[in-house]
Amino acid sequence: MNVRDRVLHAALECFSEDGYERTSITRIRERSGVSNGALFHHFGSKEAIAGTLYVEAMGAVHAGYREVLSARPATVADGVGGVIAQQLSWVESDPVRARFVYSQGRLDWASEPGERLRAMNEEIAAAYREWLTPFVATGAVRDLPMAVIVAIVTGPAHALAQQWLAGQLSGTVSAHLDDLVDAAVAGLSGSPAPPRPAAAAVRGRLRIQLLDAAGGVLAEGETEAALRAPR
Repeated sequence: MNVRDRVLHAALECFSEDGYERTSITRIRERSGVSNGALFHHFGSKEAIAGTLYVEAMGAVHAGYREVLSARPATVADGVGGVIAQQLSWVESDPVRARFVYSQGRLDWASEPGERLRAMNEEIAAAYREWLTPFVATGAVRDLPMAVIVAIVTGPAHALAQQWLAGQLSGTVSAHLDDLVDAAVAGLSGSPAPPRPAAAAVRGRLRIQLLDAAGGVLAEGETEAALRAPR
């Protein structure tokens, strides 16, 4: 790992453990094991380190979005489903970095990292527009400002991801993908999403045993039940 990456890795660990405000650049240097000169050669301040972490994290998210959109999904549901799935997958695979991004909020647009992020946002917005244009032309998607489109597609997923990262949502956040896609399609088209078919019930027999504290069988019996897989 080179000096720059060592500093970024150490900073993310410090921000995760102690919070951004309580982390000093001295602590980051000590954690990374690099000299003052080496650290300041790459980063002029703690803010610059945090900004770089933020931009690189968002770059990974945007790369996933571009991969989906460049494949030219044939339906609105396929496109927004792919984007939201990428977003949730990134959160679940890198929760430490995701918590950092959400805790930082937005960058100062006047800073160098802020300018980089602005350019990245413009690039992904152009990819959205290129993919959505045929759907707008046919009336499948309303002609909305790009800021509204992004909010409709990824906003609810961001809200659920933050709840999941805070331990307020059980299971996986990806378990909510279908509902998020339905909501996004409805929001973009202005029409309610069609109901999804219910999962087929599977009938079977259950054998039940009542055990005492030592594991002995006190009673047992059988019954039939119809079960459905969770959505």
